[in-house]
Amino acid sequence: MEYELRVIVEKVAVSSQEVVKRETITTYEITAPASILDLGLRHAEQIALLEKMQNVLLEEQAVRIDLGYECCPNCGQKIKKNGYTHSQFHAVFSDHQIRLQKHRCSHPDCRWQSFPTIPSVFGTNIHPDLAKLQCEQGALYSYREAESNLEKVNGHHRGVNNHTQVKRMTNKVGAHLAEENRRLPSAEECAAPAQDVIIQVDGGHIPIQEQDKRSFEALSAIVYRPESVQDVDQYHRKIMEKTCVVSALDDDLQTIKTYLLHAALKQGMTQDSKVTALADGANNCWSVLSVVAPHCQTLECILDWFHIGKKFQNVKNALGEAFAKSLESAKWKLWHGKARDALTKLAFLRDNITDEEKRSKITGLHDYIERNQSYIINYDERDNAHKPYTSQVAESHVDTLINARHKKTRKMQWTRAGAHYVLQIRAMIASEEWESKWQNVVLSTLRAAS
Repeated sequence: MEYELRVIVEKVAVSSQEVVKRETITTYEITAPASILDLGLRHAEQIALLEKMQNVLLEEQAVRIDLGYECCPNCGQKIKKNGYTHSQFHAVFSDHQIRLQKHRCSHPDCRWQSFPTIPSVFGTNIHPDLAKLQCEQGALYSYREAESNLEKVNGHHRGVNNHTQVKRMTNKVGAHLAEENRRLPSAEECAAPAQDVIIQVDGGHIPIQEQDKRSFEALSAIVYRPESVQDVDQYHRKIMEKTCVVSALDDDLQTIKTYLLHAALKQGMTQDSKVTALADGANNCWSVLSVVAPHCQTLECILDWFHIGKKFQNVKNALGEAFAKSLESAKWKLWHGKARDALTKLAFLRDNITDEEKRSKITGLHDYIERNQSYIINYDERDNAHKPYTSQVAESHVDTLINARHKKTRKMQWTRAGAHYVLQIRAMIASEEWESKWQNVVLSTLRAAS
């Protein structure tokens, strides 16, 4: 005996359970699958079934949409039905034409007519779930990659997911977040008062569209509590709860300072908190960190040992093994907080090198240590006391926030505003706040854009 499978939708009266309307959505033949490809529905078939189901539901919902008209807005007379108009609606996986009721004024001398659309009723014709996907894709991948990824999910091309639309949506939501981050966080958004807070500030360079410049710097900061750092395994640790902020704007560091202060408050910083701040030694990073000083009990700024190690390794690679022992000796002095002794060793090494290129490398390292001498501490003592002195546990946040998206290809170029907007979404994702906050953010953005 042969069978077929019918997908049927019924409209049922709730009170009497009477079937008011029954519609066959689609029919499937039931056959033995010849291969794994025949098992269940193919990708395109699943999308097609979902689209048909959506059409049935949308048709029923359309007649119940409140268009906001009870009488003529011009003369106050009664209004009459005046046919229908079709308006586009873009769901997550499908596009639809929704039939909306038109009206006209019943008074013969009044020419008022309504031409309702989905955007005029709801402020947008894009479902927020779709806008969320577009923002995530635009923040994580290049806009053309995002378009391709969305096409793969849908199984076919959709105009609403073209790279221009993805860029537009990402920028709008990012701009909204950028303004939200300027707002002082509410008490509900802030964690319980923290005894200790750790802040790390670093920068990354982004290719620029201006012809006379190759790149501009974006500054990022990560704020967390010491107790949030947990061992993942014998060799790795992870920050379980953190707040990440980033700015690519050229505004004398005002934006990143505001963002950093608000991030610290979210992590529970109060006037009684002791703040440990780590940076790579750049003047702008120390300047950014100074913003929290009036809002905490103490601010201890430390030259990040991770960056010191990187500097020494770069010089060692340039000079070769012949100078490795001398460099390690200078590094050992720094590890024990003896910056002046380390500088003396580096100066002696520099003065005994004749090769100008190698000499330049040593000079750069010497000047870096000398410039940041006031931020060098006894790292050995701090390590034994289990106090923070290195950003290694969170160093990847610069690569995660900035480099992974903004340096994917050499051809990729950015404006400061464009980079800044994308970075706001990436920072919220990195802070693990996106899933809980995206709906309010996207809805607010869509309403503001209408």
